[in-house]
Amino acid sequence: MKKLLIGVMLFMLASPLVAQVVTLTPEQNAIKLLIKNMYAIDPDTFEYAEFGGKYKNGEVVVKGKYDPDRQCRLLADFLVKEAIIKNKRAKQGCKSGFRYPSVDDMELSSATRIEPLPKPRINTPLVDGDKAKVHVEIPNAGDVFYYLRKMPEGWRIYRVESRENSGNPDHIEKGDMVHVIPPEAPYY
Repeated sequence: MKKLLIGVMLFMLASPLVAQVVTLTPEQNAIKLLIKNMYAIDPDTFEYAEFGGKYKNGEVVVKGKYDPDRQCRLLADFLVKEAIIKNKRAKQGCKSGFRYPSVDDMELSSATRIEPLPKPRINTPLVDGDKAKVHVEIPNAGDVFYYLRKMPEGWRIYRVESRENSGNPDHIEKGDMVHVIPPEAPYY
């Protein structure tokens, strides 16, 4: 009985559930909330600048309003100004296809999406003064690394690295990188 009790206690100490009970600092909480709020926005709005559209089973119930200027303003709630890249074509909004690596347009758009989008797992942010890094795992879709800077208006993302899922979450190589926003942004 004593061995069983010791075994159960060791299991609990090694359990990932116990590791998640760790208290986060206010800065880590603010960063996790920012990333959570960003992923709560539907791709129709965040990626495609379509506001107010409603779909049911792939059918349009309410046609959304295409508003690229509003999309760029929305991105400013999450990204530093230097990381917001306007598309070259007039009235095309801003580049934002970094949240779901290896998920194509057909799977992102609610008009053609068959399966729900994978739920992101936001890891504990690493904070160093006014800079931070957070790793977000997207099941079956890849990994996203967000580099953030503390601004007067709060935490903002200044660099994003998206990597496709290589099949082994412990094996992330530079060659797996698929997207960096903006390309010239410095590393943390």
